[in-house]
Amino acid sequence: MISLFITLCLVFQEPVVVAQPLQFSVTHNGSAGDIIDGRLFVMLTEGTLPRIGGPDWFNAEPFFAIDVEGWPANTPLILNDSADAMAPMSSIKGSTWKAVAVFRKQNDRAKIAVPGGLYGEAVVFQGSGADAGTIAITANTPVPDREWALHKNLRLDEKRSDALSDFFNRDVNHGACVIVPDNYDPNREEPYPVLYWIGGFGSDHYGGRYMKMMFSASDYDDQICRVILNAQAYTGHHTFTDSANNGPRMTALLQEWIPYLESTYNLGGEADKRYIAGHSSGGWAAMWLQVKNPEIFGGAWVLAPDPLDFRFFQTVDLYSEGANMFVDEEGADRPIARSGTKAVLFAKDFIAMDDVLKDGGQISSFEAVFSPKGVDGRPIAMFDRETGAIIPEVVEHWKQYDIRRFLEKNWETLSPKLAGKINIIAGGLDTFYLEDAVIQLDNFFKAKDFDAMVRIIENGNHGSVFRTTVIREMDAFIAQKLALPNIQNKTAKSPQ
Repeated sequence: MISLFITLCLVFQEPVVVAQPLQFSVTHNGSAGDIIDGRLFVMLTEGTLPRIGGPDWFNAEPFFAIDVEGWPANTPLILNDSADAMAPMSSIKGSTWKAVAVFRKQNDRAKIAVPGGLYGEAVVFQGSGADAGTIAITANTPVPDREWALHKNLRLDEKRSDALSDFFNRDVNHGACVIVPDNYDPNREEPYPVLYWIGGFGSDHYGGRYMKMMFSASDYDDQICRVILNAQAYTGHHTFTDSANNGPRMTALLQEWIPYLESTYNLGGEADKRYIAGHSSGGWAAMWLQVKNPEIFGGAWVLAPDPLDFRFFQTVDLYSEGANMFVDEEGADRPIARSGTKAVLFAKDFIAMDDVLKDGGQISSFEAVFSPKGVDGRPIAMFDRETGAIIPEVVEHWKQYDIRRFLEKNWETLSPKLAGKINIIAGGLDTFYLEDAVIQLDNFFKAKDFDAMVRIIENGNHGSVFRTTVIREMDAFIAQKLALPNIQNKTAKSPQ
């Protein structure tokens, strides 16, 4: 009787539920093609909605990615602990999460949600990486094309590049937004002076509206045209540098795009009427274009540039024996960003996030510009991703892009051609530790008694240098070169 009771208890007890680790089952409906190739992301958030354009550098939430090839419609793909991640999927803490799938198709933009790609509706789930089980999500909505509203002062222009299309064996376009004055006359006899502007990492020529607002502070807004250049590539910011991975970007700019723009919009035509400027990665690009082409541009304004001296690559001396991207000489975690004097982001964590993006992240963007191409067709890593150790053989290839080194090696030839053309401004507490390279270049200029303007804004951060007073200075620099009349006479402000 007792044994029968025990048997009945065993038969009718609640079934044991075994917790399953988190994984995502993702499908698409064929909106981007019945069979697609690219990179698939799953973005998570505990907040309102996941960021489908890419992670927040300063507050990155979990996200995961895999490369996909020949992915058929309505066929589930599984993302689990084998996916690329900042930390294993199984390690995320218990919470209420929202998940979105984003499919990125290769194109010429650095964000992950771009035209040609797909994204899905947010799915809410609860649990941790150890027990949330399989979450089904979709990527069925095509990412829309960029919108552009007409504006009387703005001309959006895009044109196929033969040089870049040949390099990549697919169509690649130049892009620009031309900003013209109210009284613009494309047929006037005298071409307009032109300032080519290159924005920082993540920006493109669709930022022309904002730049128009900034440039309107100038006394010479009615006399100078500006061209906002697109420096985005699939790999990130190509900096208009000819490179093994990004192709002949500088050559295509100088031989195809600038001649087209200047003939179409009655601009420039000669160095005295052609200037270059930029901020952050765009600041580095402006400096590179000026020093490599001293007789093509009449002057450069370089704002908070990426490292101009690879001995000061943020906080790393790339040439130092035993240099390491993750830790400093004392073994402490190496910071990569700060707020004021406080470090808020460290290299190892940032690079872990950047590597999930794979193409289009900031570190991988540097490698796409400066590194040789590997046998797998990808940029060779500049440092070991496990240990952080710098790879000297790769840095040797990077040396050709070290602007301070390039100037030093070619000083006798370049200095007469560049005198009076270089203007650099950086914040004294640059958010990304970029000021030391500028300070060292200034010391080099001073030792050579070279005519250059270098200014460090005390306590200024990465964004402090891009202000209306600097815009006014840039235009005043051009106006002085060309003896333009100040007919607007806006209230002057002293540089800060």
